[in-house]
Amino acid sequence: MTRPHPLTTERLTLLPLAVEHAAALFAIYSHPDAMRYWDTPCHASIEATRAMIERMTHERACWWAIRQRADGRVIGAVGYLGNEGPPGMGYILHPDCWRQGIMREAAHAALGYGFDTLGLDQVELWINDDNAPSQRLAETLGFTRRGRFRQKYHHHKTSHEKLVYGLYRHEWAAGSPAGKKRSPLVYSAQPILAVTDVSATAAYYRDILGFTIAFLYGDPPTFGAVSLHEWTGEGAYIQLAQVDTLAPPQVGLYLFAGPAIDELYARYRATGVQIERALAEHPWGMREFAIRDCNGYLLRFGLPA
Repeated sequence: MTRPHPLTTERLTLLPLAVEHAAALFAIYSHPDAMRYWDTPCHASIEATRAMIERMTHERACWWAIRQRADGRVIGAVGYLGNEGPPGMGYILHPDCWRQGIMREAAHAALGYGFDTLGLDQVELWINDDNAPSQRLAETLGFTRRGRFRQKYHHHKTSHEKLVYGLYRHEWAAGSPAGKKRSPLVYSAQPILAVTDVSATAAYYRDILGFTIAFLYGDPPTFGAVSLHEWTGEGAYIQLAQVDTLAPPQVGLYLFAGPAIDELYARYRATGVQIERALAEHPWGMREFAIRDCNGYLLRFGLPA
C-alpha cells in the first residue's frame, strides 16, 4: 500500500496518519472506554502514542487520522493494517463522538478508497463478541459475519471470542450484477485417519470423547466421520477410513478448544482416556493437554492462555 490521499466527507477530513497527530490521539488511546477492545492497554504517555503511530504507519499499511471539519479536532483513526492474508481494517473513535454516525462516515470513505484506489478485493474486521456497537457498524457498512475464533491479549487475564466480518469488492459495488456471488475457495480441512475398525472408533469418539457421529458408510462401515461442535460448519470434524493393518500413527491433531477446556480435561481423566500430557499453560501462550485415542492418534486441545 502507499501513503493514503486525504479524504473529505460531509463532516470529516481524513488525513494521512502521522506522528504529528500523537497529542490529539493520546486523548483517545489513554481513554479506558475507547481502549476496552483494543489489543494494547491504555497509553500512559504521548510517547507511547507516538511510538504506536510509528508502528502503524509502515509501508504496507494505510491509516488516516479522523478530523472534524467544523472545529478541526482530531477524534479518531481508521485504516488498513497492512497484514498478511485478507486485508484487515481497524478503527477507533473518542467516546465523546460515539452514536453520531461519525465512524460509519469515516469507515465508508476508507472502504471506498480501499476498493477503488488501492484495488483491494476484500476487507476483514475482527470484532469482540460483546462489542455490539461495532458489530452493528460492520453490518451497516455491508460486512457479513464469516467466522469466529478465540484470542487473548497479553494485558487481559482471560481469552475472548473474536467474530470475523468480511466484505468483498463486488458486495461493496453499487449495482453489482446478479449471479456474481462468490463462494469460498475452501470451507474447512478435515483429517482422514486410517483405522482398522470404523464402527468401533466412531463409538469410542462418541461414548468416551463426547463427539457426535456425523455419518457411517457401508455395512459394516468402511468410512465415516465424527465431529465435536455446537453448530453445523464449526468445530472439529474427523473422517475415518478403514484399513486392514494400522502402522504406528504418525499424525497428531490440534483442536482449538473453548473456555470449557478444564471441564473437558477433567471429563477425559474421569473416563479413563489415555492422557499424554497434563493440562498446563505453556510459554507459547496456550493452555493445553494431549490425549491418545483408541488407535494411538495424538489429539492436542488448546486455548489461548
